[in-house]
Amino acid sequence: MKYLHLYRLLTKLLPAQCGELQTVHQHMSEEQKNGLQSVLKRHRASGGAIASFDEHGIKDHFVYGDLTAGQPLTAGTAFRLASVSKLVTAAGVMAMSQQGLINLDEDTDLFLPYSLRHPKAPELPITLRMLLTHTSAIIDSPAYFNALESATDAQAILEQGSHAAYLPGQGCEYSNFAYGLIACVLEAKTGLSFENLMQQYLFEPLCMQASFYPARLEAPLADACRILPPQKMPNYSGKKRKAAGDAGCDQVDVQRHYLLSQGNACMDVDSLVKLGQALLQPGFFTQETLTDMLAPHASLSGRDPFLRQGLGVFLLDDDSICGHTLYGHQGMAYGAVHLLFLDVQKKKGILSLTTGASEARRHILADLNRALLQEWCKHG
Repeated sequence: MKYLHLYRLLTKLLPAQCGELQTVHQHMSEEQKNGLQSVLKRHRASGGAIASFDEHGIKDHFVYGDLTAGQPLTAGTAFRLASVSKLVTAAGVMAMSQQGLINLDEDTDLFLPYSLRHPKAPELPITLRMLLTHTSAIIDSPAYFNALESATDAQAILEQGSHAAYLPGQGCEYSNFAYGLIACVLEAKTGLSFENLMQQYLFEPLCMQASFYPARLEAPLADACRILPPQKMPNYSGKKRKAAGDAGCDQVDVQRHYLLSQGNACMDVDSLVKLGQALLQPGFFTQETLTDMLAPHASLSGRDPFLRQGLGVFLLDDDSICGHTLYGHQGMAYGAVHLLFLDVQKKKGILSLTTGASEARRHILADLNRALLQEWCKHG
């Protein structure tokens, strides 16, 4: 708590970097627009895009700041979504399940060349449903964090303290590694690369310009940079990531592709809106699929008293924000702070993608994202 207090204090001392919101589409009042801009300035957002939408399309879309030094951000700029990618992945998994390609409750050991099972409960199968709901008891161990720089095989990470003290199904612990393993499971089950699966079952049907490999996008990709401590160079360079190429995108690699599905989805505002619309009401997804996806499957109260866990989606119940449940996800990486949240009851949604902002948070939800949701909801 002392660190959080100090971080918030230091953030307030920084000059506000958020320039004026540039209008792409505007339906809301100037008062509402000014309210959103005030939130972005208060939380020191340096650049990005913010949009609201309903089942018919985008209602409001604003951009501000630069996508990289000296290059203004535009309506077509793409962003690395960080953990909003988990919602993207979940939507792809549900689309595959809906078409009978996979079974969420099937034992993943039936097709993986290594086991995801807990060493203290080798008789308990691990399923995609567990991975989607963070209930697999697979955690982000030191071995996983080391692997982010060394490209270690998934099997080796699993053998190095990557299981929680509790057993599968007995707890809920947010895990990037477990979520990354979803890509490996899908590849092992289908014999197709995770990228190709997501293109075939989600991105192409919804006409989304999206990829887990930035080089495959035509749109420029935004940088991400931490505001504290101040950085001279971006923590994430969109130009460098695109230049790295797309080697392996068409190949199956059940040992190394755990670094895709948890945070590497990249797309522009229009594409993310299309996904949000698909989750607002039956159409692309059946009502049965949406009900399963948005149902509370686990509690995240150990880390955030206001959040429950659906299938790759947060259920937010906080009366200081909204009188009913909101559904979505946030992403935080390299200084960027993102969100996509839906008010299913009112059939509307909001997204915010930044190149950098205050990363302060008391629980899971970032201060910036909480404030944006409050501002959005107070206008009905």
